[in-house]
Amino acid sequence: MRLDKVWIVARKDMSEFRTNRYIIFSLVLMPLVIAFVMPIAYLVPLTMVAGEPQGTPLPLHLNITYYATDIDIQNATLSNTMLFDCNLTSVLARGCIFNNCSLSDSLVKDSSIFNTTISSSYVVHSNLERSPRINTVLSDCVVIGETSEGMVMLGVFINSLLTFFILIPAMIPTIIASYSFVGEKLNKSLEPLLATPTTDMELLAGKSLSIFLPSMGAAWLSLAPFMILVDVIVEPAIGYYPLPNLIWVIGAFILAPLFCLLSISANVLISSKVNDVRASQQIGSLIVLPLVAFFIIVIAGFITLDLLNMSAFVLLIALVDAGVVYLSLKVFRREEILVRWK
Repeated sequence: MRLDKVWIVARKDMSEFRTNRYIIFSLVLMPLVIAFVMPIAYLVPLTMVAGEPQGTPLPLHLNITYYATDIDIQNATLSNTMLFDCNLTSVLARGCIFNNCSLSDSLVKDSSIFNTTISSSYVVHSNLERSPRINTVLSDCVVIGETSEGMVMLGVFINSLLTFFILIPAMIPTIIASYSFVGEKLNKSLEPLLATPTTDMELLAGKSLSIFLPSMGAAWLSLAPFMILVDVIVEPAIGYYPLPNLIWVIGAFILAPLFCLLSISANVLISSKVNDVRASQQIGSLIVLPLVAFFIIVIAGFITLDLLNMSAFVLLIALVDAGVVYLSLKVFRREEILVRWK
């Protein structure tokens, strides 16, 4: 494959793209919406729900006057008591310290709880540390050393927003590639191009490169303002800047180009087989359906975007890319296009 021929085809297509307002509109509008609108629309409400980061104990001002060790207590009212290695059932406790205890079916208020298993209880305005809970409700409590559910949900949602940046290079080629062959046919420039001494591989590689560069360029240019805006919005709630992280690096610089290549290969193939731009766009848009399904699965919590899952997904899309590219080269025949469209 001659790289100079590939670049000539790519440069010619990119020069024509600059004169197409629909392509320019797609390259500008979608990245701008995702970079600036999405963080504000999605993250501002979530940060308000997540609240302040956990970790600073509540000031309880305990006044301990009683002590109990290694006893069973049932149906009792306790106050200002330190309990160690005790089993408590159906108690009402206020202003107490629980250490290495078992607490069930109880109401606890204004207390400190350490290394204690709590089940079927209600805890109000208390500090908890290393205390597992079963069917227990917390109200106005601080769980020291443990990330709150709101923070966990916020972290999951931040990583799930990565799919928007995979969506950009997957969606834009559906618009650009529809003009790859159909647009040139309508502009009467396809026949001279197919008659040039370029090979099928050089022609497809050039057209793919002309779509890949603006698509990934738009995605990567919008990535920086998006991450800055996310960090500014989220940092007051979680106490640190979450982006960039390893998951986002893999997604933005490995997975997104692979999805872009998949979308380009499929859409160029479709564009070479249909005679109408709108039909090419409608069929090509089906390529993003697996990505939309993946986004829904991530938001629902069925898949966590950790390093293992991201690596497996990268490998899967790479294999699919190889298959689609191979199929494109096998199916593409310039002679058929010239004969069928005359």
